Amino acid sequence: MFRAFVSSVVCLQFLSGCNALSGPAATAQNSGATVKKSPDERPQLLYVGSSTVANFLQLAEPIYGKAKLLLDTVPESLGGERIMQEGHADLAGMACEPSEETLDEGIRAELIGTDALLVVVNATNPLTQLSLAQLKAIYTGKVKSWKELGGADELVRPFIMAPESATRRVFQTLALGEEAYVGCEVVRPDSRLTEMVESQPGGIGVVSYSFLCSGGVVRVVRVGGQAALPDNRRYPLLRPLYLLWRPGKPAVEDFIAWLRSPQAQETIEKCFGAPLPR
Repeated sequence: MFRAFVSSVVCLQFLSGCNALSGPAATAQNSGATVKKSPDERPQLLYVGSSTVANFLQLAEPIYGKAKLLLDTVPESLGGERIMQEGHADLAGMACEPSEETLDEGIRAELIGTDALLVVVNATNPLTQLSLAQLKAIYTGKVKSWKELGGADELVRPFIMAPESATRRVFQTLALGEEAYVGCEVVRPDSRLTEMVESQPGGIGVVSYSFLCSGGVVRVVRVGGQAALPDNRRYPLLRPLYLLWRPGKPAVEDFIAWLRSPQAQETIEKCFGAPLPR
């Protein structure tokens, strides 16, 4: 289903609640992460971190069925890692590699899948592909008009996620190298990026594949001639997705074990377009 929309006009869906659940994290930081019971007697697990990983968890919860997942994506990946280090969450999500400091504390990192960072432009933009060099020129302020890249005589409006988002840091590493972002408008939370690109004829942004659906508000472009698919190993903007957790809590360990099941793998493929890397 997803392949038909690459390099065409698509919409990006925002899963409800992903960026609105700040309450559980605030409570957890006061009391410490503790597995509690929900009204239906299922254990409650507090998740903090990446909104990309949270997209999968929202799909996974009713399928798994044995726990209630409380999702707080306001801190994004960087905040989720810090809160896990402090012991204030049961699960944390990272859309990038966890630090050695985190792993040295005995925190486990479960690789759950591979995500493709999609480069999206306004639906009126006729360009269907960009090179990494062109993306670097755009995001470092060296290209001011789409006409310089073979497009319309339109001002380039690059949008990028806030510093706490792994999308921002991973894209900088993969596309910009040692150079910094210049002339970019910061978007917070991540889910607002596509509406910003949609609203600006010269807009361009970077967003997770997990937000892809079959509507029509922005255009996904190829990068370096490669389709933006998590199972396309030649696509240059791929990243790993992790769940962080600490051993010792049966409800957490049961969920982690379920992630390796065929049922979980089907859910991961539905969300990210590719099963767990082997």
